[in-house]
Amino acid sequence: MSCKGCDIKEEAALFDVEALIAEQLSVEVDLVSEEILVQRLQKCEQCPFKSNHTCTKCGCFYKFRANLAIKNCPNGQW
Repeated sequence: MSCKGCDIKEEAALFDVEALIAEQLSVEVDLVSEEILVQRLQKCEQCPFKSNHTCTKCGCFYKFRANLAIKNCPNGQW
């Protein structure tokens, strides 16, 4: 028997993560500007907590979180 987190990650790997993020962002209303998004993603790409598409500090898809104006980096980078 595997852990629930592992099962969820394996299941998510079967989907196109980028498509899932794009689909969810299409219904969000409070998004950051392209300039801020680029700055955030640059910091995420260098972060030791980034693993594939996921932030291991909070468990989210970091590209999704970086787009949301109401969210902050769980590691205090933005």
